Amino acid sequence: MLLNPPSRLSQNYTAARPLRLLLHIEWILLSMGVLVIITAMIFHRSFQVTWLELVLFGLIGTMGLYLPLAQLRAKILYTAAELSLFGILVIRCLDNPLMMRIIPLLGLVVIIRSCQLFHTRGRLVVAGITFGSHLFVSLTLGQTAISRNLSRLMSTPAAWQVSVLQTNAIILFTLALLFVFLLVDALLNVHSNQQKLEIAHVQLQQYALQVEGQAALQERNRIAREIHDSLGHSLTAQTILLENVLLFWEQDIEQAKSYLLKAKDSSYQALKDVSRAVAALRDSPQPDKPLQAAIIELVNKVCQSTAMSQVCEINITTSLSDELTMAAYRIVQEALTNVVKHAQANQLSVQLCTKPQSLYVQVLDNGKGFDPSKNTTGFGLGGMKERAIALGGTCQIWSAPGAGCRISVILPLSNVVGTLPVGALPTMPLRADGDI
Repeated sequence: MLLNPPSRLSQNYTAARPLRLLLHIEWILLSMGVLVIITAMIFHRSFQVTWLELVLFGLIGTMGLYLPLAQLRAKILYTAAELSLFGILVIRCLDNPLMMRIIPLLGLVVIIRSCQLFHTRGRLVVAGITFGSHLFVSLTLGQTAISRNLSRLMSTPAAWQVSVLQTNAIILFTLALLFVFLLVDALLNVHSNQQKLEIAHVQLQQYALQVEGQAALQERNRIAREIHDSLGHSLTAQTILLENVLLFWEQDIEQAKSYLLKAKDSSYQALKDVSRAVAALRDSPQPDKPLQAAIIELVNKVCQSTAMSQVCEINITTSLSDELTMAAYRIVQEALTNVVKHAQANQLSVQLCTKPQSLYVQVLDNGKGFDPSKNTTGFGLGGMKERAIALGGTCQIWSAPGAGCRISVILPLSNVVGTLPVGALPTMPLRADGDI
């Protein structure tokens, strides 16, 4: 149930009243006070309400139409003025005992407003002043009023009977004060939580829009990586094959023809990769082959078109998810593409192995190397790192001019997002047929 449903016509009004329901409660208490006065005037014709008392009562009632909720100084001045009017009415009870019948109701109204203006300490101060005023009236005039009422039921009421009724009246007001205090506090807490939920709802909508935009950006980056890794690799291989065709065209026509056929196959593969990237498919690049066979075939194709010697060590003893297989394949593919395009190497080593918690991938070459700190553009190295980070892994690159390059990747088998320290990278043994 909404305690204070929003309305465009009442935005300014609700800004001055946290809860319209509490204003309605105040009106009910004030109406009860009016009925009590009218009833008392009917049965006690000797007591009449003066114009001053009516004005004081009306001012206390109309003050509830606006509450200063912004500044503490305004809150204090407002409450001081309200307590002053209330105090004047309490003093008027000395001359007109009829007014003491509405003091408890007005005290509850003052407490309801103080709960909306102050925190616990301020509320307790106002409640203490209100309770003290009621106690003063009860002890000063209560005994006389109770004796007068009891005299209608019995000839001479005993003093202890008057004291019991007087004490009961004080206890009853105390319980009513406590009830109202707790009720208003609970309603204000519900209203505050409702406002927080509305703010949180708006923030969640904003976050949803941000996440949607971020997801679109990530998808564009993923497609860009797919095009770069797959199409870039195929075009690089095709370029090398066509260069070999030109090289052997006059010397060995059969060899040139063989390279030309391989270039045609590479073109078909490039078309397939483009179709797969545009369709944004997430399937493995080699659905009909396990990762081990796909990596070996990839390394063989690269080395057949170049003069590089290869070392390929693969020891995968655990079944891998499609995402992990895709990432490992693309990382090796991009690393080999970089070797062919830039490294000018004659020795290559590719190693993959699984440990209890991770898949380790390492690609080494003895090429000309580069400075990783100066290589900050392009999708190649950045794409490898993004793929590793997306699966909660790490990608580290060691290289220097004239010292070759080593790319080491750790991918957790559980695909739990997280990073491993630098020292967690394993040392993989190399065969004796290369000094990489």
